Amino acid sequence: MIRKKHWLLFAQFAVVVFFFVVSLSCCRKEAEVEESKTIDECLVKQGILKFNESVPQRYSVTSTIYNRDMTEGVVSSMQIKGTFTRYVQEKEVFCRWNDVMLISTRDTSGKFPDGKPLDYMEGFTYTLSEAILKEAFYEDFPTEDRNFMKTLIWDVPWIEVAYLAMDNIEYNKPYFSDDLEGKEVKVQNFALLKTKNLKLSWTGIAKRHGEECALIEFKSLSNPVESKTDILSVKGRSCCWGSFCVSLDDHEVEYAVVNEDVIMEMSLSGNPLGQILNMQREVIFNKTK
Repeated sequence: MIRKKHWLLFAQFAVVVFFFVVSLSCCRKEAEVEESKTIDECLVKQGILKFNESVPQRYSVTSTIYNRDMTEGVVSSMQIKGTFTRYVQEKEVFCRWNDVMLISTRDTSGKFPDGKPLDYMEGFTYTLSEAILKEAFYEDFPTEDRNFMKTLIWDVPWIEVAYLAMDNIEYNKPYFSDDLEGKEVKVQNFALLKTKNLKLSWTGIAKRHGEECALIEFKSLSNPVESKTDILSVKGRSCCWGSFCVSLDDHEVEYAVVNEDVIMEMSLSGNPLGQILNMQREVIFNKTK
């Protein structure tokens, strides 16, 4: 698999953008459990079929973000939708975005109006590398959308996490990456994040899009986050959890859901009094044809 170990860490970066955007965490979506097959019958497929890197994968992506006050009321919300395509050329993972729309509202009912199409994201293609952590990568994006698009792009490595897990995980046995435990990462001009106890578990067999899948759950709780700019300082913690459905036929990710919950104290420059905020979100990757 192409550079998979890097992406367990990069997948954690999406949380830091919460300091500048609005966000909601929802319970993970349960996959339809396949009852016609036993666990033992499905386990024999693990490790036999290698993921075919030559076949592009396309996903419908929905990121729903809520900003809540400490009484659990929704102050504002936002949703980003788009089509994401992953493909490999010359051992490099490429990402392409189409049909991206940004929707924001202060309607607390959870309903979203029609979105704003983002023409600059149509066909936007890049290699999956450390460049996505640099400000220069986003310099051509409109200022008002920049932090929202960081959220979208930083979520992509979760797909790589699923592929890494499938290559290493065993049924009903927790999988940890020792290389990433307690690592501190600084995103340029943005924030410091420390990863803690990222645990993945193959918990069962599910069915998605007519294929038998390994249901892999993950969680990483109480990750310290810190950000300081000329106008804003933030300190808090993030909890992240979710699940993947990875096909046992071709090892492709059929479905993924990522949830995050952030509690933070935010202070503006020149104002020593901080404000406590709770920001949450849910991101869904659903494989399409």
